[in-house]
Amino acid sequence: MSKKLLAAAIAAALAPAAVMAEASNVTIYGRIDYGFMSRGGDNGGNAQAGQKGRQNGLEDGIAGSNRLGFKGSEDLGNGLKAIFEFEFGFAGDTGSSFGGTSNRHSWVGLTGNFGTVLGGRVDGGRYSFVGQYDPFKNQTVANAGSLFGVTSHLGQADRADNAIVYITPEVAPGLKFLAAYTTSLIGEDGSNPLTNLNGINAAGDGSDVESGDTPLWLIAAMYNNGPISFTLDYENLQVKRSLANGGSDLEFDLWVVGASYDFGVAKLSAYYENVEGDDTASKAISESDGWLIGLSAPVTSNITLKASYVKANDDTGANRDCSKWGFGGEYAFSKRTTAYATYAKLDNDSAANCGISKSAAGNNGTASATGNAGYGDSGFNIGIAHTF
Repeated sequence: MSKKLLAAAIAAALAPAAVMAEASNVTIYGRIDYGFMSRGGDNGGNAQAGQKGRQNGLEDGIAGSNRLGFKGSEDLGNGLKAIFEFEFGFAGDTGSSFGGTSNRHSWVGLTGNFGTVLGGRVDGGRYSFVGQYDPFKNQTVANAGSLFGVTSHLGQADRADNAIVYITPEVAPGLKFLAAYTTSLIGEDGSNPLTNLNGINAAGDGSDVESGDTPLWLIAAMYNNGPISFTLDYENLQVKRSLANGGSDLEFDLWVVGASYDFGVAKLSAYYENVEGDDTASKAISESDGWLIGLSAPVTSNITLKASYVKANDDTGANRDCSKWGFGGEYAFSKRTTAYATYAKLDNDSAANCGISKSAAGNNGTASATGNAGYGDSGFNIGIAHTF
């Protein structure tokens, strides 16, 4: 049964026949990924938390998070379409939802000659851009984003709650612009969700309805034309604090530049980011930069080799920088089934907190330097993934 027919059958079971006819263009898609990961060794920094030994285990979602999604569109006439997408994650090795939340992203919008506008829970900007230029796509033990998340002390916002996004049509061949805003990156605005950021009480005493909110706005230029890709992104993040207990709001500026060129025999990519607080209080939390160089080479029609070097610098204190080499390969049995293997080696300064982890996102997806569960200074993984 095709995906479209299966989607129509599900719609028929849940809705009247008239609704089924409108929903028949729904597409079901997904991914399931399972493998083995090993990591250990003294990473030279603070991330070990006094633990020793090697951690070995069967893991899911190593080269890409497990997911099941639904997406579709409705033609409204005159070139206008309604679009939607809902995607949730799951654990392939236990009965719990993946990452502590079942909703990866969910949005609804309109697209037409004016461009695309959508709203809901969307993929994070900075997180998506580093994943675009990281040969390992922010996944496996070689992922780049986890290091940037630790040294910036802001984690990686893999998803943005309460967001509205506008993407222009092509203003020149391959060139689009993106603008986005969220009233609170983490949780509902007015719910005081963020109580601690790098040891500083961010939510205050709750006497201000905005305390704990994390509004963010973003503007990006994206050029993708033939073998060339280039991205320039600026984001401004605030953390609202109660004046009664914590002082003025915290504010951070984030700059991202990424580029790649596909030579055919190999694709070379580069990425740079700078994250810095606006005043003394916010600079005490985040003042960092980092970069990566990546290479992806299809040596045969089935085999692709990958390599990257990542350097992340934390300027909030001395001896807090870290770097990582990553090497890996993929073997494509088909367009939908791939086996993979990756090795990574980390080098920490004495006061750094970087560790080996299978993905870039922390437990909360943002604003946590310790939620990434990094461990050890070396690691490898093997696994298989199937998409549908």
